Amino acid sequence: MTQGQVSQALRVVQSTVSAWERGTRGLPSDRAAELDELFGASGAIKQAWNTANAPDALPPWYTEVGQLEREAVELREYQPVIFPGLVQCEAYTRGLLADTVPWFSAKKVGQMASLRMERQEILKGASPPLVSVVVEEAVLRRTVQGGKPVLREQIGRVLTLIDKGVIRFQVIPSDTECHPGGSGPFRLYTFPDKPTVASAEHMEGEQLMDDMMRVQHCATLFGVLQSEAMSPRASRELIRKVKEELDDKA
Repeated sequence: MTQGQVSQALRVVQSTVSAWERGTRGLPSDRAAELDELFGASGAIKQAWNTANAPDALPPWYTEVGQLEREAVELREYQPVIFPGLVQCEAYTRGLLADTVPWFSAKKVGQMASLRMERQEILKGASPPLVSVVVEEAVLRRTVQGGKPVLREQIGRVLTLIDKGVIRFQVIPSDTECHPGGSGPFRLYTFPDKPTVASAEHMEGEQLMDDMMRVQHCATLFGVLQSEAMSPRASRELIRKVKEELDDKA
């Protein structure tokens, strides 16, 4: 059965079926059941889905993001609450997961933290992607489990990446008036050989968007947020001052 036939039977676009096959988009439970029936798999597809989504299995979106990051030539991200995954130190990642998903087992937290560190390998390659980040100033001062020592390590990590020229990092000052970033965190992935993809975070993970209008909206929004933020140089100076404050209290 061809991708076209499957997409017609399930009433989805062919690119969605292709993404399921490549593993770059998570397969919803109801779609797994439909595919099982369509292919006459006698429960094999549904069982495979259940295994992949067992309590200790990594969320599908978590691995999808890593795949997109490896393929992208440019990454843009806005985060109003936390440091983006690509710039997190391991202690910060573990503390963040302990705070935000306390029901996760220690095994799953370890898996997710390790995978996040692996994702950062793209920043060390010969041709790393261009990474642009915009965060709210509150991110620089918000602690996770582990407290100020972990935050100090995390801010040091960001300064190192900035000084190496690996990332372009901008901060929106806390006294800035209300701006369009209130809609929440999002990312943009630009590729050399296919259209840009956007993703938006939500309570249970991350939603990928390839609709041209929605992607363009995210790109426009990111530009607006960059204009609201301090320059990269001024942002670095602010981050340095926060680091000094934390060092003084150590």
